[in-house]
Amino acid sequence: MNKRAASIAALCSVTFLQAYLLVGVFPYAAFMAIYFLQIQEEQAGPYAALFATSFMIGRTATAHLWGLLADVYGRRVAMIASLLGSGLASLWFGMTNSYSQAIIARGMIGALNSIVGVSKTVATELAFYNFEKCNNQNEDRQAAVDGNEQHYDQQPQQLETRIVGRVMSMRAYGFLIAPAVAGFLADPLDVREKDVTYNASIEGSVLSKYPYLLPNLLGAVCVGDQQWLFICAYLKQCHNVDC
Repeated sequence: MNKRAASIAALCSVTFLQAYLLVGVFPYAAFMAIYFLQIQEEQAGPYAALFATSFMIGRTATAHLWGLLADVYGRRVAMIASLLGSGLASLWFGMTNSYSQAIIARGMIGALNSIVGVSKTVATELAFYNFEKCNNQNEDRQAAVDGNEQHYDQQPQQLETRIVGRVMSMRAYGFLIAPAVAGFLADPLDVREKDVTYNASIEGSVLSKYPYLLPNLLGAVCVGDQQWLFICAYLKQCHNVDC
């Protein structure tokens, strides 16, 4: 796998993860609202919708700031900071013990999430950047200064279309797979009570206290994996902020 292919694979994986963080809550949002607020099923709709709304409000509020951070400090810094923040916020959401805390945690997941905007930018830049001429940081910068040299491929427009299409298509796969996975993991002691032999240790276990921890723990663990994948595949390839 060449350098560009490794970078594309990393972007695809983090885009898939962003979709999981966004829609993973949908299968159990109503049940979570009922669990926290002790309301009837027919009353849960508006409260469940706020889980999705709070995510988008948080993301809208910080989208411009993440763009500025990516331009000033580099795409990789913004992406890694976003992955770290999203993972911690996801873990917090799974361990909340009140509806208000859950809403705030969902908002923080959105606010700390810059993956969509930054990944689109990086996907476009990967098409135009020539990795073969970025083996040495100092030589590359000096060549750009002296000769005003731009490292482009022969057909960047066609390559850009393919890369952006592949990266963004992972959101569709995430929207398809994430609800099934998160719904399966949510509140396992109650959903699969026939398969569980209850005893004192289970009643006092972490899953009994935090029934919606597992799907969010999976999101947090995947965030950690994606951080290392992105670092290994993209961070070391080019040290220039503008690439």
